[in-house]
Amino acid sequence: MSQDSKVVHIGGVRRSSEPVPVSTLPTLLLPVRDKALGYLRATLAALFDNADDSLFEMADRAGSNADQTLFFEAMRLVRLQRHAIEKSCTDGLVRELEELNRPEVSPVGGLSFELDTLALVQPDELEQSVALDSMVGRVTARNQLPLAHLATRINSLVKRNIEERSNPLGPALLAKVFADSLVTLQLDIKVRLIIFKLFERYVFNPVDQLYAELNEQLIAAGIMPDLRLAQVGRGAVRSAPGTGSVERGGIQVREQEEQQILSLFSDLIGSWRHASGDAALSALGTPGAVPLPSHELLSVLAQLPAGDLAAEDMGGAGLRTRVQQLLNSRRQATGEARTLNRIDDDVINLVSMLFDFILDDNELPAALKAMIGRLQLPILRVAIADKSFFSQSAHPARRLLNELARATLGWSDHDDLRRDQLHGLLESIVERLLADSQPGPELFEALYGELTGFVRSEQRRSERIEQRTRDAELGRARIEAARSEVARSLNSLLIGRVLPVFVVDLLRDTWSQVMQITWLREGGEAPAWRQVVAVAEQLVAGIEPSDEPLERRQSMHLAVRRALQKGFALIGQDDAHSNELLQRLEGLQARVLDQTVSRVEAVVAEPAFEEPESDQSVISEPEPAPPAVEICEPVMPESESEAVPVLVDDLPSVKASAWIESLHTGGWFELALSSEQPVQRCKLAAIIAFSGKYIFVNRNGLKVAEFTTAALAQHYDAGLVRLLDDNQLFDRALESVIGNLRKIQAARH
Repeated sequence: MSQDSKVVHIGGVRRSSEPVPVSTLPTLLLPVRDKALGYLRATLAALFDNADDSLFEMADRAGSNADQTLFFEAMRLVRLQRHAIEKSCTDGLVRELEELNRPEVSPVGGLSFELDTLALVQPDELEQSVALDSMVGRVTARNQLPLAHLATRINSLVKRNIEERSNPLGPALLAKVFADSLVTLQLDIKVRLIIFKLFERYVFNPVDQLYAELNEQLIAAGIMPDLRLAQVGRGAVRSAPGTGSVERGGIQVREQEEQQILSLFSDLIGSWRHASGDAALSALGTPGAVPLPSHELLSVLAQLPAGDLAAEDMGGAGLRTRVQQLLNSRRQATGEARTLNRIDDDVINLVSMLFDFILDDNELPAALKAMIGRLQLPILRVAIADKSFFSQSAHPARRLLNELARATLGWSDHDDLRRDQLHGLLESIVERLLADSQPGPELFEALYGELTGFVRSEQRRSERIEQRTRDAELGRARIEAARSEVARSLNSLLIGRVLPVFVVDLLRDTWSQVMQITWLREGGEAPAWRQVVAVAEQLVAGIEPSDEPLERRQSMHLAVRRALQKGFALIGQDDAHSNELLQRLEGLQARVLDQTVSRVEAVVAEPAFEEPESDQSVISEPEPAPPAVEICEPVMPESESEAVPVLVDDLPSVKASAWIESLHTGGWFELALSSEQPVQRCKLAAIIAFSGKYIFVNRNGLKVAEFTTAALAQHYDAGLVRLLDDNQLFDRALESVIGNLRKIQAARH
C-alpha cells in the first residue's frame, strides 16, 4: 500500500534465466518487443510486491472468518505462483507478437455462438469481463493517438493487419494475457477483482510512457515518421481483394460480443424479475401483443417531453411506469396494442438500475445528480438504438458520463455555482441532449470533446495555482524544519552553562542564521551542517576553563574566528559589524587565555610548605569580567511537535493508521474541519516530509486545510474525512448493478 510507485523504468532488465526465444519478427520490431517485455516484467514485479499488503488489508477488513480465510489463502497462493504468472504473461506477450508475422486468417468461419449456450456463462465471468473492459477503456481513452500511431507503424512491418483490440501491445490483449495467466489459480471473483485493480494501478496507470517510447523508438528507426501520408498508403494496401470478408468478420465478431453481453444481462435480470414479483415479470405494453421494434420504440420515447423525467423520481419502477403510460397512450391513439421485445425491456430495466445507483452515489455532488437525472432519457434512447453501449467501454455516451463525474469531483454541496463556468457548460450540454429527440453517438462524442477541452484549460490554470501553493507550503515547511533543527542544536549546547552574554547573543542572533541557511542548502546530513554545528561547539568550549595545551587553544580560537568570518559573509552581513563581533570575540578569547596562563603560573610558583606573604603594594586591580548569564531555558523557540499520546484512547486506530499510510497526493476527499462546519471537497496536494503535514486545496488550487498525521488520524476516526472514489462513474454503476444482480441470482439457487 505504501509503495505506490508512480515511476516505472521502461527498459526493465531481462532475467538471464528467461531468454527470449529466436523470433520471426522483423528486425526493426525486436527492440520494441524487448522494451515491452522489460516493462511488463518490471510492472508485474511491482504488482506482486504490493499484492500481499492489499490482500492482507482485505483480510483485516473481512466481515466473516470464511472471507478472512479466503484472502489469506489467496495471499499464500499468489506468493507461491507469482513467478509462474509473470512467466506466463511474458510468454503470452511473445506468442501474440509472433502471430503478427503469420498469414492472416479470416475469423468468420471459425467463430460461432449458440445463443442457448450463452446463458451458461457465469456471472463471475461477466463481472470480470466488465472490470477488464473498464480498465482497457480507460487506457484506450488516454492513449488513442499513440495507440493508433503504434498500430499503423507495426502494420507497415508485418503480414497481419492489427486493430485496436488485436494489437498485442494494446491494453486489450495485455489484460487478456494477464487474466489468462490467473486461470490456473482458480481464485475467487473477489480476489480476482482485487488483483485486477492492482494490475490497473501498477501496469496500466504508467503505460502511457511505454506507448510514447515505443513510437519514438520506431520513428528513430525511420518507420513512418509522417503518419498522415503513411496511413493513406496503408489504406490502399489493405483494400486489396479479400479484405472485405475480414472486415465483415470483424463486424460479426463485435455483434456477437454485444449479443453475448446482452444475453448475460438478460439472464441476470431474469432472476431480478422473479424476485421483484408479477409487475416485473410482465413485459411492458399489452401482454401477448406484437412486439414493438426498437426504432418504433424510439419514436414513442421521442414523444416524451424533455422535462418529464426530471420532474419526478424516475428511477426503477418510475421509468417503467412512464414507458407503460406512453404505450397505453399510443394504443388509444392508434387502436393497435403492442408490447416490448424482451431485449428492449431489459435495456430499460438496466438503464433504470444504473441511474438508481448514480443518483444514490455518495461520491457525486448534489448539483451533478440533478443534471445527470435529466440525462436519463437521452441515455435510454442511445442504449436502445445502440446496444454496444453496454459492451463498449469507450462508447461516447459512457465517456461523457464519466467525464461529467470527473470534472465535478471538486464541487461541494454548499458551493454557489450560479457564476461557475463549468456549471454553465454542463447545463448547456444537458439542454442540447434533451433537445435532440434521438441523440446519436456523434452528438455525445462532440459534447465530450467540448467538455474535455474546457476541463483541460481549467485544470492547467488550477494546477499552476496548486503548484504555487505546494511550493509555498514546502518552502515554509523547510524553513520551519531548519529553524527547529537549529534551535534544538543550540539549546542542547547552551542550556545548563554559564556563558558571557556576548557569546549567547552571537550564537542566537547571528550564527543561528548561518546554521539555518546551511541546513536549507545542504540538508541535515551534509558535512557542511556538521561543520557549522562544530564551530558553535568549539566557540563555547574555547571560552570555558580547560587543561588543553596553550598552543592548541590558540589554534582552535583562530580556526573559530576564521569560520565565523566565512559564515558572516555567507549571510551577507555588513563587514563593519562582522569585524566588531570578531574583535570582541578575540578579546574574550585572549582574556580566557590570560586567565589560563595566570592559573598555570600560580600553580607552578606556589611554595610547597609556606604561606605566601601578603604584599598589598603589588596587587593590581583585576580587569572586570564580561557579564555572564546562567542559561536555564531554551534560547530559541523550537517548533511544536505532535503531542505524544498519553492514554491508549489518544492513539490512532489501526484502521486510521493504515488509511493514512495508503494516501497519495492527487486524491479527492470530503472533509469537515469540525463537526459544526459544513463538509467541503478538497484535493490532497502535498504530503510534506519535513513537517509531516498534509496540505489540502480546493478545485481552484487554493489551500483550505492542513493536518499533522495525528490530527488527520483523529479526523478519520471521528468520521470527518473520507476519500472519494474517483473511478469511472459508469463503470462503478455497472459493477454495482452486476454485483446486486449476482446476489439476487445466488439467492434463487
